[in-house]
Amino acid sequence: MTVTTDIGFVAPEPGLTREELVRRARALRPRLLADQDTVETDGRHSPEMHQAFAESGFYRMLRPRRFGGYEVDIKTYVQVVMEIARGCPGTAWCLALASAHSVPLAAWFSETAQAEAFAPDVEFAAPTRAVPRGTVRPVDGGWRVDGTWDYCSGSPYSTHALVWARVAGDGPQAGRTKLALVPRSGWTLLDDWRDRAFGMRGSGSNSIEIDGAVVPAHFVIDDPYPYGENAQTPGFLLHDNPMYAVEPGMLGPLEINAVLVGTARAALDEYERILRTKKAPGGISGPSGNVIDATLSETHDFQRWFGLATARVEAAERLLLGVSEDLTRACVEATTDGRGWKWEDVGRFNLVRHQSIELGWQAVDLMYRTSGTSEGGRAGSRLNRYYRDYSMGRTNIFADEEKFGEDYGRAHFAAPPAR
Repeated sequence: MTVTTDIGFVAPEPGLTREELVRRARALRPRLLADQDTVETDGRHSPEMHQAFAESGFYRMLRPRRFGGYEVDIKTYVQVVMEIARGCPGTAWCLALASAHSVPLAAWFSETAQAEAFAPDVEFAAPTRAVPRGTVRPVDGGWRVDGTWDYCSGSPYSTHALVWARVAGDGPQAGRTKLALVPRSGWTLLDDWRDRAFGMRGSGSNSIEIDGAVVPAHFVIDDPYPYGENAQTPGFLLHDNPMYAVEPGMLGPLEINAVLVGTARAALDEYERILRTKKAPGGISGPSGNVIDATLSETHDFQRWFGLATARVEAAERLLLGVSEDLTRACVEATTDGRGWKWEDVGRFNLVRHQSIELGWQAVDLMYRTSGTSEGGRAGSRLNRYYRDYSMGRTNIFADEEKFGEDYGRAHFAAPPAR
């Protein structure tokens, strides 16, 4: 049963289409490419680019229509992120993770909390950190939140933060895990990311510190993860959209995937530029056996490597867009007739999804190795940056194929958890 009230407001551009969102992302590519060096140095994209994202509607893509969002499908979100990553991977990571967290807010929190956080003049964005790095304790007026949460990707331009914490004290809820929504005024951004990261230095994956912020009671909820058999989330009932019942262990990894596959396409763009402009050492043999000047694109080896890289990038893109559509269908199935989410289905989805990361990595690694020391091996070159960014992305837990393989196998054979 769908439960709604008259709370709500209209998006800035009610007629904005999915196609226009993707077109706007693609149109930003020249600016994103030009900004890459500055983004990596600063650890975040510029305020001007943030404003361009807001004006383009990117922060409202997955936000409920009821609260001024565009409520597009997951595939459209993935396409936009891939296009942004093609211009700048770090910027895409920052945007992707902050903007996608409209979904957990819309899925898990009450209508009152959503109406406040999704205020008409707020371009809601939030990092999440699912590891309980801090504490919450009940106080007059709500809950007090304390702690430091690392790897809060997207935090530089976020309006809120979603952090997991344990209940402090010796009350009846002591030790339980809660999820807290903390407005930007309640936390401090720490400058501890850009100088220590191997890759994705521009992703804004800073730590945040919360020192005694008090949030209202409806901004703290019981840990909603995992759903298990129950997919009837508050957001599904309120918005009548199965996307707001999505299993978090499926959407979160897809955010990472979109950035990495877009990065692979960016690397292919750069590899083609190198092959078209860089001279082949020693030239190539002409029709008469004489040596003539040529670019790398005219040599058989590089033609072959470019073909292999292209195939792997395109296969990764098609696979990722396909599983994005699969996830939308899975949300519908999970909310139909009380079916809920099955761990075997979640594990299988993640294993298939992960193959796009592997295909993209095979392409990036091939292009990096064959581009030469003067390109891939040169600090500051784009291909060097793309290699580092992709490598860094593969260290994320959502890129851990072994973990998902074990999860799926255990669920398939109904085996007990590993000791």
